[in-house]
Amino acid sequence: MTYNLGVDVGGTFTDVIVFDETTRELTIDKVLSTPANPDEGVLRGVEEATEKAGTSVAELDLLFHGTTVVTNMLLEETGSRVGLLTTEGHEDILHLARAWTPGPLYGWMGMEKPNPLADLADTRGVAGRIRSPGGEESEPLDEEGVREAVTDLADAGVEALTVALLNSYLNPAHEERIRDIAAEVAPDLPVSVSSDIVPEYGEYERTLTTVINDYARPTVIRYLDDLDDSLAAAGSSATMNVVRSDGGLMSSAAAKERPVELALSGPSGGVVGAATIAAKKGVPDVLTLDMGGTSTDVSLVEGGTPETTRRTKVGYREFTSRSVDVNTVGAGGGSIARVQLNGSLQVGPESAGADPGPACYGQGGEDPTVTDANVVLGRIPPSVRLGGRMELDREAARDAVATVAEERDTTVEEAAQAVLDIVNENMHGALRVVSVERGYDPREFGLVAFGGAGPMHANALADVMGAYPLVVPPGPGVMSAFGFLTSDVQNEFAETYLETEDDVDGDDVAEKLDALEAEADEWLASEGVDETDRSFEHYAECRYFRQDIQMSIPVDVTNLRGETGLAEIKGDFEARHDRRFGFSLDAPLEIASLRVVGKGAMQGVTIEKRETAGADPSDAEVDVAEVYFRGEYRETPVYDRGELRSGNRLDGPAVVVDDDSTLVVQPDHVARVDRYGNVEITRGESQ
Repeated sequence: MTYNLGVDVGGTFTDVIVFDETTRELTIDKVLSTPANPDEGVLRGVEEATEKAGTSVAELDLLFHGTTVVTNMLLEETGSRVGLLTTEGHEDILHLARAWTPGPLYGWMGMEKPNPLADLADTRGVAGRIRSPGGEESEPLDEEGVREAVTDLADAGVEALTVALLNSYLNPAHEERIRDIAAEVAPDLPVSVSSDIVPEYGEYERTLTTVINDYARPTVIRYLDDLDDSLAAAGSSATMNVVRSDGGLMSSAAAKERPVELALSGPSGGVVGAATIAAKKGVPDVLTLDMGGTSTDVSLVEGGTPETTRRTKVGYREFTSRSVDVNTVGAGGGSIARVQLNGSLQVGPESAGADPGPACYGQGGEDPTVTDANVVLGRIPPSVRLGGRMELDREAARDAVATVAEERDTTVEEAAQAVLDIVNENMHGALRVVSVERGYDPREFGLVAFGGAGPMHANALADVMGAYPLVVPPGPGVMSAFGFLTSDVQNEFAETYLETEDDVDGDDVAEKLDALEAEADEWLASEGVDETDRSFEHYAECRYFRQDIQMSIPVDVTNLRGETGLAEIKGDFEARHDRRFGFSLDAPLEIASLRVVGKGAMQGVTIEKRETAGADPSDAEVDVAEVYFRGEYRETPVYDRGELRSGNRLDGPAVVVDDDSTLVVQPDHVARVDRYGNVEITRGESQ
């Protein structure tokens, strides 16, 4: 028997999902994370999940791993000490940065200037110059100066070295020579060169991205080495792949070289998993809603493919790395509700977190939270145990929400409903950002909800957005781990182009893309992907000449060749520009850069149809609860999701409970269990 496993390390819980390739069954488990030693929590989760699945660590074939190690490092600024070698005279590049600085919109009071991740004291300028735009050497590299700088930085105690020279994207010769010298002078020092990490124009972004790569690299190397050793000691010979920010996979060895591409490893998995499930259902255009304890991540999927961006943002740092385009808002189950001085109610972004958590956790929390409001209104029925184990303190939840009711002179139920209305509106705003504000009509999209709290709020949001069908997949609380099992090996290869349509033809663009595809093909081969499993996507980063707003346009290379080869690219660009911004310009098209994404299919999980059992869900009904809807309590059936079968129909109102999540079906809505085990919600037939 063969087993594949996905593991997602979060701040509070580590989620694990095991797929049995023989029986096609999924086994889900959750364990507490161990932030001080993340590999310990991963190993415990892997061991518990495999035992629960009736197997062992030794029988695993593939292991897909997503981690927040890089994310937390950037947010908490706990990375490594980085030395920076740059072109002489450009030592202040990270300090100059861009015009935007975190702080108030107006005035200088309270301005917070970010500390560069490579200190100026650990930055050295080296002589040598590459000419722009031709890429010729105008001044030779001072190799002796390089040796002195590397020796000085190594002796000073830097843990990694970044090399980012002016115009190296045109000619990487100087950077490559510095890497060779560094290997001679300080062979144990990890070195990253910007022409490898971001071979594109934009000196600041290229330098920052490469510095971030080195900021995370020593810790990621240690973490993955420790995890490999722990798994081997437990008897595992599974091939481990690490999840990238764009939802793809790369080997553990590749992740140690390019950890900057792991910055949004966790959230990307959920979007990829949701896209896979929606496409399997025949709903390729969906919005995704991932609501956890502290925040909610939303994204848009068009044609079965998640929207991606090349500007990844973690905290207040924005850098060049391909990632799933996720919009995050501070709205989660632990979001705290407070009455402001003017009497208005605010929910979030402050969160009760996991410790002490919402008042209903019974761990000393007293602030009213979104979870407490759901408990008060019966949306989380009395029979529910958190994680299948923890009994909720309902009186504590009611006491917490009562503080809001007293300040607003309302009933406790009205106060709880107000909390839910506001947090739903916050998430509605986030969904509008990825849809309406980008020229999409949400009524033309479905909605896939997951995360521990997402299914509880999704029906209300689908109603406001008009986004149907609403799909809640099996195991919504571990969707990111499931998404890892559906991912492909993936990497991006890019080149600066900077040519207008008047100066080049489609043949030239096709030749450049062919060369990038050859690089991608070589990388996939190095990752062990069979030739028959490789595929390639081609993109042109386009903008109007002398404008800065770029859009990524898919390219069909076979249609490029010939005098009219660029016409299709321009037509697609103008249509997308007009949809997003509402206008087009009478200006030439400029192709700023070209990209190829190489993919290798990894069959980590297959989604199989289930037998239909009929419409009657009575065998799954476990309780009847009083649940508050539209100003009154209503008797509402409670169903055990594990006992629901394909074909079952649930007329709202209804509540569906599981160990990792609770689903609320509103009145005048109908929920059906489809052939893949998803709960699909639509408006009632009379609506």
